[in-house]
Amino acid sequence: MPLLSPTGSPDGRRAAGLARFLAVGLLLTSFATAHATADGLQPAQKDSSARAKPKDVEVTASIEPAEAAPGDVVQLKVRAKLKSGWHIYTYSDHQRDEGPRHTLFDAFDLGGLEKAGEWTASKEPEAKAEPAFDNKTFEFFEDEVVWSLPLKVPVDAEAGKKAVKVQASYQICNAQSCSFPGRWTLPEATVTVSGGQAAATPPPAAVEAALKVPSAPKKKDTPERLRPKGIVVTPSVDPAGVRPGGAVTYKVTVKLDPGLHIYDVARPGAGDNGPIPTSFDLFEVGPFHPEATWKPSREPIAKPEPAFGPDVIVESFEDEVTWSVELKVPADAKPGEQPVRSQIHFQICNENSCFPPTYLTLDEVVVKVADGPAVASAPAPAPTPTPTPTPTPTLTPTVTGELPADSSTAVSPAPVASTPTVEPSPETIEAAAPISEIARTAQQGLIPFLIASALGGLFALVMPCVWPMIPITVNFFIKQGKDGKAKTTGLAFAYSAAIIGIFTLVGVFFSFFFSAAFLQNLANNPWLNLLVAGLFLAFGLSLLGLFELRLPSFLLDVSSKGEGRGGLLGVIFMALTLTITSFTCTFPVVGGLLVMAAGGNFFYPIIGLATFAAVIAFPFLLLALAPGLLSKMPRSGDWMNSVKVVGGLVEIGAALKFLNTAELGYVTPENAWFDAQVVLTAWIILSAVCGIYLLGLFRTDHDYAEVKVGPGRIVFGCLFLGLALYMAPALFGRPPQGQIWDRLIVGILPPDSNELTAETRMASGPSGGAAFEEVRATSSDPEQALREQKNFHGVLWGMSLDQAKEEAVAKNLPVLIDFTGVNCANCRLMERNVLPRADVSKLLKEFVTVQLYTDRVPIASLTAAQREELAQQNQERQLDIAAEQTNPFYVILSPDGKVVASIGGYNEPAVFQDFLAKALEKARAATSQVAQAGGGQPTGR
Repeated sequence: MPLLSPTGSPDGRRAAGLARFLAVGLLLTSFATAHATADGLQPAQKDSSARAKPKDVEVTASIEPAEAAPGDVVQLKVRAKLKSGWHIYTYSDHQRDEGPRHTLFDAFDLGGLEKAGEWTASKEPEAKAEPAFDNKTFEFFEDEVVWSLPLKVPVDAEAGKKAVKVQASYQICNAQSCSFPGRWTLPEATVTVSGGQAAATPPPAAVEAALKVPSAPKKKDTPERLRPKGIVVTPSVDPAGVRPGGAVTYKVTVKLDPGLHIYDVARPGAGDNGPIPTSFDLFEVGPFHPEATWKPSREPIAKPEPAFGPDVIVESFEDEVTWSVELKVPADAKPGEQPVRSQIHFQICNENSCFPPTYLTLDEVVVKVADGPAVASAPAPAPTPTPTPTPTPTLTPTVTGELPADSSTAVSPAPVASTPTVEPSPETIEAAAPISEIARTAQQGLIPFLIASALGGLFALVMPCVWPMIPITVNFFIKQGKDGKAKTTGLAFAYSAAIIGIFTLVGVFFSFFFSAAFLQNLANNPWLNLLVAGLFLAFGLSLLGLFELRLPSFLLDVSSKGEGRGGLLGVIFMALTLTITSFTCTFPVVGGLLVMAAGGNFFYPIIGLATFAAVIAFPFLLLALAPGLLSKMPRSGDWMNSVKVVGGLVEIGAALKFLNTAELGYVTPENAWFDAQVVLTAWIILSAVCGIYLLGLFRTDHDYAEVKVGPGRIVFGCLFLGLALYMAPALFGRPPQGQIWDRLIVGILPPDSNELTAETRMASGPSGGAAFEEVRATSSDPEQALREQKNFHGVLWGMSLDQAKEEAVAKNLPVLIDFTGVNCANCRLMERNVLPRADVSKLLKEFVTVQLYTDRVPIASLTAAQREELAQQNQERQLDIAAEQTNPFYVILSPDGKVVASIGGYNEPAVFQDFLAKALEKARAATSQVAQAGGGQPTGR
């Protein structure tokens, strides 16, 4: 059959058209293939539009180190640097069906290098439930994150520059919106492969170092919106270059706004009681070896903090401080640039409140390690000289919770977390917001300050540590009196002057060389307190007549030897002995003076200590002038035995306090045997026994057959019985309301004295109805545990905001939220001095009360990680509800969840009561309007 021409028939024409189409297709395919080959490998998916690329993040790729030999392992790093408020999601090969998009990398052109591991992130991500997607948890990063992929240089790689190309797929979001998800190819990253013999088998250490997961801090950073304002933290290194075998200093400089302070790093042996100390995590130091101790650029301000216990002293800095640590460079360190990174953990406070503790990863600094001498480079800029600041006065909290640092509106002195003072002068002390009673009297002028110091001396005289010196003094001056009365008189005045001088010098010496924290640690040493407790028990039982306690013979022998060397030398020796033996007992009295001296102001401490010592010395002066006074006193009336019995009972009561202090060296306050309830019970019983004994209702074996009850015994007997009755209600959850309890008794009780109110056995419910008991959660589920836990501060406080809102809707009551913290001093003072008051708790019953802890949720049934996670959720809630991040902070919500009023910081009872009353009236008015609009009637308690 003959062949037809291509144009000879319709079929031929169709075949010719198909042939031409195929030819064009083949031509285009060949061109595309050639073009792709010319341009290199391409990503699996094409890039998104450049117009859709988000401008609030910068994503770059690099290879470290920039030079490598065959067989080496390098790191391909993709760095995402976000603007404030934005976050990027974690890396994952699998995208969820819904929700924000995970980050994904396509390293489509490795430039001849070989993949040697998986992608890893430089830090732990944040996690948050997303209500828009059924509360599924999404993980993300803020600020900056670096993903790394290990790549191996083949052993047969040719020398030259190798380019690696990677496409990044990501989406970024902030609190209001999200960018379009998309894919964009990053600028290529290069590494230069050196020539020479290939390292067929790299040293194991080098391989391990190259494959090591990029360093990350132990704790994830605090989200940016939870970080406090008013602080700038800057890392630096000095010098910037060093040779192997040398050392550099890594510095972290903190600059604070006026009125703020940051706490010093924790000292060895420091307890957990108190505010959060500053700490550092050097999580990336390369080959360097850091020292263990961070050193501040200046001495901290040391102040006693009664809110955490009578002997707790906190140390802080204002304005600016630089902590530094030395980094030693190994002698075999390779030349090149070595990054150093750290994370700081801190808490800052002002005089009314504290911000939540914050974790913050600092910017990277680079140390250049050179082959030869140290690189000549400009050191890091020196911190600006810190001027002596003017302390901010205590501020009047506003209803909105604003705390203007420059406000000059002063209120009556209130307990605060610490007093910002740098090397205070007397004028500065007069202007500073006080924290201790001794500092408060210093504000009032010299005369009140001297009176307070003298009263402290009178208090110290009744402390049993002074008593053993009485017989030594009498014995010494009786012997000296044999040589003539004139000599005895001169030595008596010399003895008194020596007591004053030595006591003052010893106090200033300790405060100048050892700091107040050292004295605090000494006073809180378990073994020292156990020894003092044992001595008190021994003295007490001896005075009660159980046995006779004699002074050690060696002490009398030493005293006799001192006397034999000369009367004046013996007097000085006895004065020194009195000072040392009484220092342990008198430390609670002179602690405030020593702290003031440790802060650099010696005028008030010196005259205060001199006055204090003069009062102590005066009775010994009388004994020295008339050593036969005691022996000539009448023995009738049985007065001497009465003093011994009462003194013995008082010493036993004091011993219990020291036993508690010793016990707290090993257990927490709530787990102590000699806790506040045990000690207070013993004090009540001992006070009652002293009272009925002095009134003659019973007598001891050493009393005369006929006991005479004179005016003195009647007065003191009634005082002791009154003290017992005054303290007794505290055992039943109703401590007295007054300055004697708040300022005196609570100050000397064990640290868990606030539990006398919080751990009430029974607390009346709404309107005096059904009784409630404080409840400790047992569930390990966080949400359930929050619903179970109930605390008591005047009324029962829940810990679940959801539960509180449900109850508020059901009962049509407003919600009172207490944003608080475990380590918040003013929170404890509010719970101890304000919330339990009858007039305040009466108003509290008109609210659904809930406490939200923002540093650590104190529920024992939960793990530490769960407690910390719940605290961070509460931080988020406080920001969402009140746009505030200080503690304590009180917010009142209407039943429908709207903010009615708020107030922050420590408030005097009258101020807080007025706040509650006005907020309650406002909430009821709003509720009434809603009820009238809906045709219903408001309900309440």
